[in-house]
Amino acid sequence: TPAQQYKVIRNAKQYKYKLIYVAPERLELDFFQEFAASTNISFVSIDEAHCVSQWGQDFRPSYLKIAQFIQSMPKRPIIGAFTATATREVKDDIISLLALQKPFVMTTGFDRKNLYFEVQNPKYKLNALVDILNRPQNKEKSGIVYCISRKGVEEVCDELISRGFAATRYHAGLDDEERRINQDDFIYDRKTVMVATNAFGMGIDKSNVSYVVHYNMPKNIESYYQEAGRAGRDGEPAECVLLYAPKDVRINKFLIENGNENLEMTEEMRRQVIKKDLELLKHMTFYCNTYDCLRGFILKYFGETAPICCDSCSNCNTRFETVDITEEAQKILSCIYRIKR
Repeated sequence: TPAQQYKVIRNAKQYKYKLIYVAPERLELDFFQEFAASTNISFVSIDEAHCVSQWGQDFRPSYLKIAQFIQSMPKRPIIGAFTATATREVKDDIISLLALQKPFVMTTGFDRKNLYFEVQNPKYKLNALVDILNRPQNKEKSGIVYCISRKGVEEVCDELISRGFAATRYHAGLDDEERRINQDDFIYDRKTVMVATNAFGMGIDKSNVSYVVHYNMPKNIESYYQEAGRAGRDGEPAECVLLYAPKDVRINKFLIENGNENLEMTEEMRRQVIKKDLELLKHMTFYCNTYDCLRGFILKYFGETAPICCDSCSNCNTRFETVDITEEAQKILSCIYRIKR
């Protein structure tokens, strides 16, 4: 409530807190700006810093105003910016847009050697999912199944329960109490399978997640790697499996083109963000269709040196047969040319 907010600010002015968490949107409020102008703030830490960049996977216009807020402070504090997933282009954007001055930059590395990566293109996704959950290394173990929509979460969760799996669900359409109960059931191993949208996982540090299955293709490599990386945090071997279908591309394209109306953007900025998101979607689609090493694909995407073969992904462990289809391709192109004429 407003009364609680003002009480917090009053306590902060008296230095009763060492650490305050603030949403970027709050920086624009007059009473918060007045507090910042009259208080000695020694350090500003920006989490999810990729949100400042239009080339980041989750651009938020409110993040652009963080630099203005810092500039308005009577004494510039130390600035820190952190993110789990940023390409070289996004890193440069963070430094520039936040006006970081000669920053110390550290990249800890993206390679998680205990994770096994796999992409499937099954005819029946549910059967493929059940097969993954029934693998000897996954039976009775904790795992997350990500779906692209709330409806998908409900359908998949109900199916798994009907087949005897100890599954629960999590998405933004549930009331707070059910979300809390379901989350606790999963964290404390009362339920072994969490079926969820990407709303689940932020701030959840459950170390014994043995597998993460994406029932649908995510919109970009950054989101996929962040979500898949919730597996194997205890250092034990874990599986990251993506169930791909061509219609996932169409669904994601629809979400990208219709998902930015409520954000505070100019029409030109919105067009640029959509263009960027479609470009990121293209890379995600390439990942799902590549015959190269999946781990290598991800590492190269983030600008790291990648192995030719990692021996720990479905592509490296599969023998592919190369077939010359030049003649068939020529026939298809000839057909398209005649139709166009």
